[in-house]
Amino acid sequence: MVPEGWKQSEVGDHVDLLSGFPFKSSDYSDDSDDIRLLRGDNIGQGQLRWRDAKRWDKDQYEQLAKYHLNLGDFVIAMDRTWVTGGLKVAEVKDHDLPSLLLQRVSRLRAHPTLDQRLLRFFINGYRFEQYVKSVQTETAVPHISAKQIKEFPIPIPPLPEQRKIADILSTWDAAIEKTEALLATAKAQKRALMQSLLTGKRRFPEFEGQPWKEVRLGDVGLVSSAGVDKKTEDNQPEVRLLNFLDVFRREFIFDAELNHVVTAPSAKLEQCNVKRGDVFFTPSSETRDEIAIPAVAAEDMEGVCYSYHVVRFRLSEPWDMNFRAYVFQTDDFRRQAYKLGDGSGQRYVISQGNFRNMTVRVPSIPEQAQIGAILKAASGEIGGFEKQLTKLRTEKKALMQQLLTGKRRVVVDA
Repeated sequence: MVPEGWKQSEVGDHVDLLSGFPFKSSDYSDDSDDIRLLRGDNIGQGQLRWRDAKRWDKDQYEQLAKYHLNLGDFVIAMDRTWVTGGLKVAEVKDHDLPSLLLQRVSRLRAHPTLDQRLLRFFINGYRFEQYVKSVQTETAVPHISAKQIKEFPIPIPPLPEQRKIADILSTWDAAIEKTEALLATAKAQKRALMQSLLTGKRRFPEFEGQPWKEVRLGDVGLVSSAGVDKKTEDNQPEVRLLNFLDVFRREFIFDAELNHVVTAPSAKLEQCNVKRGDVFFTPSSETRDEIAIPAVAAEDMEGVCYSYHVVRFRLSEPWDMNFRAYVFQTDDFRRQAYKLGDGSGQRYVISQGNFRNMTVRVPSIPEQAQIGAILKAASGEIGGFEKQLTKLRTEKKALMQQLLTGKRRVVVDA
C-alpha cells in the first residue's frame, strides 16, 4: 500500500531511457583526442572508469547527438549488471564528458514528473539492487533488458515532497563526499610520508648521518608457507585459520578478528603457529598489484594457524612492531613483487625463494620506532575517516529505506 498522496508507478513512466548505438569495433579510433565510447566495461559501482577507453572520430560527434551523454545522466551496464560489491550503475560527471553511449548500456534521464536527484536515490537504492538480482538472466553472460529496467516499481510522491526528500538525502551525500575527500587526502599524505621516511629521504635530526642497511629477507628471518588447508577432519584438533583476506584487508592482525574454524594435524599446530611480530604476505593473486601485500600479527595467537594461501615471515631481528607493518609497503618493495610474480594473466605467484631474495632498507631500532609511530598515527587518522564514512553510509541507507517508501514522511513548506 502506498502512502496517502503517493502513486504506485514504474520507472519507465517517469524517465527517458535510451540504449546505445552499435558502433563497429573495426572503426574505433586510436587518437586520444577523439570521443570516448561508454561501454559496460567502463561502468563501475558508482563511477565511470575510463582506463583503456575505446574512441570514436570526433568529426562525427555532432551527427550522433542522440547518443551524447549529459551531466547528471545515469548509465547502467546491461550485461553483468549486478557484480560482487554492487550494481554497475553510475552518474555522469563533468570529467566524463564528452562521451557517446554504446550498445548494451542504457541511459536514464528523468521526465518533469520525477526529480532527477530522486531518480539517483531510487537507482542507487537497495530495492533496485535486489530487483536487478532477481530479474538478471542466469546465462553465461547475465544481463537485463531495457524493458526490465522500465518495469522497476517505484512509489511516486508529489513533486514538492520529492524535492524535499531529495534535499535531505543530498545533504547526506554532501557529508559523505566531504568525508571521502578527507579520507583521500589522509591516504595521500600517508603515502607521501611512507615514501620519504622509509627511504631515508627524510630523517629525524638525531639520526642524521647514521647509515641504513639493505637486508635480504632470507638473511634476517625465516620464510615459510605450506600452511593449513580449509578442510575439517573428525580425528584432528580444531584450529582457527588466518586467511588470505585477513592479511589483504589489514595492516595489523588481532586474535579476536579470526573466527574461521577448521582442523589440522597436530604437527601443523606448531609448524604453522602465529606469534607476535610475524609478518604475513599474500603470495598470489589475479593481478600483480595484489601480491606480497603485508600484515603483522599484533599478538601471540593461541590455537591459530596460517592458511596455505599466505606466507609467514618470522624475523630473527628485533625490528620495531609498527615499522614491520610499513617497510614492506614502499614503492621499491612493490616493484620487486611486481617483477618477481610468475604468472600468465590468470594468476600470479611469488615463490618462497623469491620472497627470500627480496630486499628492504632498514635504519637503527630507535629510528624504526619513530618512523613506525608516525605512520601508525597516519593509519589511525585514515581508520577514523573510514569508520565515519561507514557510519554515514549506513545511516543514509536506513534513511533512504524510510523516505523512499513513505514510511517516514517529510514536512513540505507551504
